Amino acid sequence: MGKKGRAQTHTTDLLFTIGLFCVFAAAAFILVMIGMQAYQNTVKHMQDTFSTRTAVSYVAEKLRQHDISGGVELGRVEDFPALVLYDELGGGAYLTYIYSDGEKLYELTVREDADVTASMGDEIMQVKDFTITDAGGGFYEFSASDSDGHAVRYLTHLRSGG
Repeated sequence: MGKKGRAQTHTTDLLFTIGLFCVFAAAAFILVMIGMQAYQNTVKHMQDTFSTRTAVSYVAEKLRQHDISGGVELGRVEDFPALVLYDELGGGAYLTYIYSDGEKLYELTVREDADVTASMGDEIMQVKDFTITDAGGGFYEFSASDSDGHAVRYLTHLRSGG
C-alpha cells in the first residue's frame, strides 16, 4: 500500500469519525430538546393543578371554619355568586364574601351593614371558572378549571347543616 492509499484511508477514517460525532451530537441535541419540552409541560401542568386545587381547598377550609348554624350561605357580590360567611367579633357582625370573576378568586370582609362592590375584594389567586353551589342537605360543591380546561371538584358537608 502506497502513501496515496494510506492518506485516502486516513481521510476516510477522519470523515467517518467526524460524521459519527455529528450524528451523535445531533441525536443528543434532539434528545435534550424532547426532554426540555416534556419538563416544561410537566411544570405547567403542576402549576395549573396546584393553583386550582389550592383555591378549592382554601374555600373548603374557610367553609369548615364557619361550620355553625347560620354561619354559611350563598349570596352575591354585584353580578358574581359568592359564598357568604358570618362572624361575630367584638360585639359586631361581619361578613366575608368569597367570589370569582371567572379569572380570579377574591375575598372581602366587611361589617354586616356595609355596602359592597366587587372591586373592594382582595385577590386571593388566579383561578378559572370557579363555582360554588349548594348541593342540598348541608353539602356544598366547589369547582374550578385550570388553564387547559381540566376541572377540579370538591364536595364538602357542613355538620351544622348550613
